Amino acid sequence: MVNCSYFILAILMAQQNEGKPDSVKFPEKEVRSLVRESMDYWRVPGVAVAIVHQGDTVFESGFGLIEISKQKTVSTETLFPIASCSKAFTSALAASLISQKKLDWDDKVRKYLPWFKLSDPLASEDCRLRDLFCHRTGLGANDLLWYGSGMSPEENVRRAGFLVLDKPFRSTYQYQSIMYSAGGLICEKAGKASWEKLLKQEILDPLGMKSTMVTPPADNLARGHFINQAVLPEVKAPYSSNFPDPAGSVYSSAHDLASWLKFQVDPFNQKFSKMNFARELLETQSPQVVNPIDETNKLLHPFTTQMTYGMGWVIQDYRGIRLVSHAGSIDGFRTHIAMVPDAKFGLVILSNLEQTRMNLGLSNSIIDLLFNFPKVPWDKNYSYILANAFKASNIAHENLLVELLRKNPGNLNLNDVLGEYQNPAYGKALLKMDDKKVRLVIGNHAVGLSPLGGAVLHGRDFVFDNPILVFNKDSASKITGFKISGRINAEFARSHD
Repeated sequence: MVNCSYFILAILMAQQNEGKPDSVKFPEKEVRSLVRESMDYWRVPGVAVAIVHQGDTVFESGFGLIEISKQKTVSTETLFPIASCSKAFTSALAASLISQKKLDWDDKVRKYLPWFKLSDPLASEDCRLRDLFCHRTGLGANDLLWYGSGMSPEENVRRAGFLVLDKPFRSTYQYQSIMYSAGGLICEKAGKASWEKLLKQEILDPLGMKSTMVTPPADNLARGHFINQAVLPEVKAPYSSNFPDPAGSVYSSAHDLASWLKFQVDPFNQKFSKMNFARELLETQSPQVVNPIDETNKLLHPFTTQMTYGMGWVIQDYRGIRLVSHAGSIDGFRTHIAMVPDAKFGLVILSNLEQTRMNLGLSNSIIDLLFNFPKVPWDKNYSYILANAFKASNIAHENLLVELLRKNPGNLNLNDVLGEYQNPAYGKALLKMDDKKVRLVIGNHAVGLSPLGGAVLHGRDFVFDNPILVFNKDSASKITGFKISGRINAEFARSHD
């Protein structure tokens, strides 16, 4: 029992007061104040929040604007892309199929996808559904393989087989979205229907999540924003994909997600008896792999001593309670879901601004309030951490460039690098001159590059994460390919003329 919980104390007080639970008021005013303060601090245009406890929605509200330049306000029915918070829906779908004996957590991936492969033969042969869902395949993020690629989830999974593993198979946790796409494909094979149809049938319809969908809605959708050079929120073009993706394409509202939370924190509740996969669902909230508390995690989670990953959920201790959570981020949006299952408590925060820590800070502040923990200035703390991290990243990047310049003296003849290159996973990369600057084009992404030394090009770009290209030369000093670092960590070979 979570003895310090505001809710449990409230229940005890209510029971002593002639059995009238409504005699103890939820601190709505304080919660609203926390939301507005956090929104103002981070300049977030719009937010939707839902809080559930012991089967009830105790708070549900919209704040601010759907779009900064318009006066339409956010409501609890406003739809947001929840991005990687979609992963728990896919693992829950798998849990439902497992309860029906159509699937097992430890089934080999190749049982359902015979064509599946990773660059390590052992991983290809022995990879299990559980491995996909807890991020321990050895494959690094490689987000630009799926982000804006225009390819189907199956094509992304097939191409991932050509990527070199960053770590040995099952050796460590590495967050990876494409493997969740593979998990969704397995669900399709086991359930004999599309992922989106199965999700609706097994999860959305039974929970009454009528507004939730897996493709961009035609209306009632919040607009995403970014902070521009004037330090003001500006509308950002929405992320679009032609295909529903089990790794991140769910769109939902605070109202619908309240139903999702009630099920997650109390799946054995009689009201969910028809779903009948509580035991399997709780496996997704059980630790599967250690999520190392590196220097960044130490700063972001100062009250945590152990952190693990389940299957679609991060599990950690927080000020003596077990906290289960997940974040989601896509162009112009951030989502945060946090649960304290032992108290049958959960909250969701949907926001329409990217690259902010408002969601995590606000989640912590609300939990601190409701569980009677000492107050912490989370917004200020996270702002300080982000600023320092940005500064440290810039210093590290500049130091790396200095080292590369030392190792690669001289000048690079830009005409020598122009042309087409190939990588089996990413396909074609094109280097061309654009307004007296070299431009790298990979798929639907492009970035301008500047020369550095005798064999290096580099750029400043968020999507590519400050890419650096180091060129390979043969014995005749002819360029044969390049290695790119940043968000793409791969080698490209020069195409034959």
